[in-house]
Amino acid sequence: MQTEQGSSAAATLILVGGVISVTSLLLFFGTALITLDRAQSVTDQAALEAADAASGRIPGYPCDRAERLAEAHHFELEKCEVDHLITRVTFQVTVLGFLTHTRAKAGPQNSLP
Repeated sequence: MQTEQGSSAAATLILVGGVISVTSLLLFFGTALITLDRAQSVTDQAALEAADAASGRIPGYPCDRAERLAEAHHFELEKCEVDHLITRVTFQVTVLGFLTHTRAKAGPQNSLP
């Protein structure tokens, strides 16, 4: 006759292992999403600062301001374009070992499409 002694311990271990695995994956991908969101926010801020510098509202050169902001947040400025008062900024961001880009455009309301 077979007994089921110890089967509840094995089932508990499997359940705990599954919960730990799922929690780890959620934390892993949650951190990636937070990093991407932060990168996009910094890119938006850099485009706004560059546009303000292009219009003369704040001192400095537009792309220099965007680059300083990128470096302060440990991102890399890939591209900065100024066309009259419109600025386009692209950052390179590494998330989970993959290189991705965040982009933003800023300028006066009546000149943006």
